[in-house]
Amino acid sequence: MRGILLQHRGERILLLADTHVGYEVELRRERGINVVSQTAKLANSVLELVDSQNATMVAILGDVKHELPVPRESVDEVKAFLKTLAKKVPVLLIPGNHDSLLQEIAAGIEGVEVASARGVLIGRFLLFHGHVKPLKSDLERADVVVMGHTHPAVVIRDEVGYAAKEPAVLKIYARRSKLCKALYDEPCRRRGELKVVVLPAAHPLITGVDVRELQTLASEGRTFLKYVELNPEKVEVYLSDLTYLGTLADITEATP
Repeated sequence: MRGILLQHRGERILLLADTHVGYEVELRRERGINVVSQTAKLANSVLELVDSQNATMVAILGDVKHELPVPRESVDEVKAFLKTLAKKVPVLLIPGNHDSLLQEIAAGIEGVEVASARGVLIGRFLLFHGHVKPLKSDLERADVVVMGHTHPAVVIRDEVGYAAKEPAVLKIYARRSKLCKALYDEPCRRRGELKVVVLPAAHPLITGVDVRELQTLASEGRTFLKYVELNPEKVEVYLSDLTYLGTLADITEATP
């Protein structure tokens, strides 16, 4: 399961990120790799999760589509994907950096809502993609931030040296005061600890970036994590089924 379930006031919201519908277009156009479209498989896997988790809504936290700068070949595929999901449950889309023209693509599809790229606050949970700064007022009210964008993954090796890269979920403990100062150059009214949950990419062909490269990626990239104090001992790493692997410090120390 490359997502998590958020329960709030009777709603059971399936949170996913980085579905990257149309990714196969780039593989074919830019890399010369012909891959069968994964969109139907992706939609079916999401609907299976909706059924198994009794979800009442699906929220996709950015990079719903993949093709840039302007979608041409994948527009119909993105529309079909959204229509398939919306026939089952309401769908909330929070735009990411790949989502140019998402509002226009989703227009007229019943059951699909496109929110602000700066995020949506549901109770004490702030949902956004992670490529822009959220509203300071939302960050002050949130206890948990859930995002995508960085595609975390973990490399697992067996005793004979075989290595597999698996999508991962991160839970990062951050100091709100330090985060607000870094983001907005002024403190937040609330202090205390804030949890940042980073979801893996939902697209089946995208495994992600090794979590051991997280600090370098955050420092160089356009990501919310650039402003988060990434103490390896306060970054918990889970497989996508939420099996706990240890902290980032544990994983880094155990890697040969």
